[in-house]
Amino acid sequence: MMALELGRYGIRVNGIAAGIFKSEMTKGIFENNWSHKVAEKIVPTQRWGSTDPDFTSLLLLLASNSASSYVTGNIFILDGGHTIPGIPLWSSL
Repeated sequence: MMALELGRYGIRVNGIAAGIFKSEMTKGIFENNWSHKVAEKIVPTQRWGSTDPDFTSLLLLLASNSASSYVTGNIFILDGGHTIPGIPLWSSL
């Protein structure tokens, strides 16, 4: 809705649906060796995301007028493919 209302003013509205990323908030998860084994089973890229460059690269793309001037009204799923239909869920480990 915001993209429809603000587009005429040159304002782009997009969202990022991020998966699990290595950060201060999630450092407890990554201190355990099991998290890497989980990623190998349920994430197609076989790794968890990192804030830099994984997250920041998408932010830079969306902030760039030359690279994304026609991109609005989208939600970008940034999870290494973890939410692709058919990928095993946590409960299947």
